[in-house]
Amino acid sequence: MPVDTLTIPKEVRSVSTPEQKVFDGNPFPLVLNPADEFQAKDSDFWSNWVRRNLEAIEKLLLDFGAILFRDFPFETPKDFDDFASAYGYQDFPYEGLAVRAHVVGNVYTSVEQPKGVRIPLHHEMAHVRDYPHLLFFYADVPAEEGGETPIALSNVIYRQMEQLEPELVHRLEREGVRYARVAPGESDINAHCGRSWKSTFGTEAKEEAERKARAAGYDVEWLDDGSMKTTTQELPGVRLDSRTGKKMWFNSIFNAATSWSDARNDAAKAVIFANGDTIPPQLIKAIDKVGEEVKVTFAWKRKDVLLLDNRTTLHSRASDWTPSRRILASLYTDNNGLLSALNNK
Repeated sequence: MPVDTLTIPKEVRSVSTPEQKVFDGNPFPLVLNPADEFQAKDSDFWSNWVRRNLEAIEKLLLDFGAILFRDFPFETPKDFDDFASAYGYQDFPYEGLAVRAHVVGNVYTSVEQPKGVRIPLHHEMAHVRDYPHLLFFYADVPAEEGGETPIALSNVIYRQMEQLEPELVHRLEREGVRYARVAPGESDINAHCGRSWKSTFGTEAKEEAERKARAAGYDVEWLDDGSMKTTTQELPGVRLDSRTGKKMWFNSIFNAATSWSDARNDAAKAVIFANGDTIPPQLIKAIDKVGEEVKVTFAWKRKDVLLLDNRTTLHSRASDWTPSRRILASLYTDNNGLLSALNNK
């Protein structure tokens, strides 16, 4: 899978892996190794390398959607945090559904849900008005078997979905969707929507949580058990990337309709069209079919760093692995520069 080496900084080289797929002439993801003469460099060198080559890296990310940095000397979560923060992006506070633990700096566990729970392909926080632009993942403890983080290109999914279900896809473009979930008063690590409203909004007070939720565009309802039900405003189901002119399958429809289910939440009611109509089952089946066809699943190696443009690339998590697994994540927003131009409102 040849890559134009003129676009790649001389300190790194593009390599091929068996798992890569080719879309629109590009391998996905782009996999980079240190070039031969730079393999002995330490993590500080690579953080400084990012600062010197940011424009070139951003161009590669825009072209390929995902970059896997493999065989770099990121020995610790601190090394990973230094590398991710070197890009100069703004830390993004996590407001998603899952329970996560802080590790160091802007680094958190990717998800605390136990194995056996499937996490489908999704754009991070596509179910809310504001979402992170850049995602970094770090293989701190890769599983010996399983535990992958499959990824897929959003525009490829959109194109195939438009072929399979054109009427529903065009309705989704016209009308958008709304998402509803119930957050408990205390975090529940075993529930898909287990993050508490206290953790989500950073307060113990109901009044303050409700104020923050309404300011973020949610309708709010308090339930008898102290849980908080939030329903979003109308959100796009398809977003246009103004940087490339491509349409992205930027929504959480499949994720919500298949996995937002626990003691408090009913997945069948988690996502609806803006007018209140439920999402037809054939759309859910089509999303699943397309995602399985186009996703790329690679085995994590120790010290791998995966950089994703959250506006163009979806990610997921395999449901099983042996024996242990610890993948860390760092979320950022980019309000300046090449990667900031997506019309995301």
